[in-house]
Amino acid sequence: MDAKSFLDTYGKEEAARVAEAAGTNYAYFNQIIYGHRRPSVELAEKLVDASEGRLDFVLLIKSKLWNQ
Repeated sequence: MDAKSFLDTYGKEEAARVAEAAGTNYAYFNQIIYGHRRPSVELAEKLVDASEGRLDFVLLIKSKLWNQ
């Protein structure tokens, strides 16, 4: 699942919990959600782990920025 779908499905509270468990904050994760930032490989792996596999690694590191 991509980050936007994760937010839409699980809500802001769960997205914030996952972000903090991965070592970042909701504000930065929100930038990833809307394609303004792309996480490092390390952060993407941590986000996948923190979401218990609900987030997809490839979809996290692919971003709207790549399509410009």
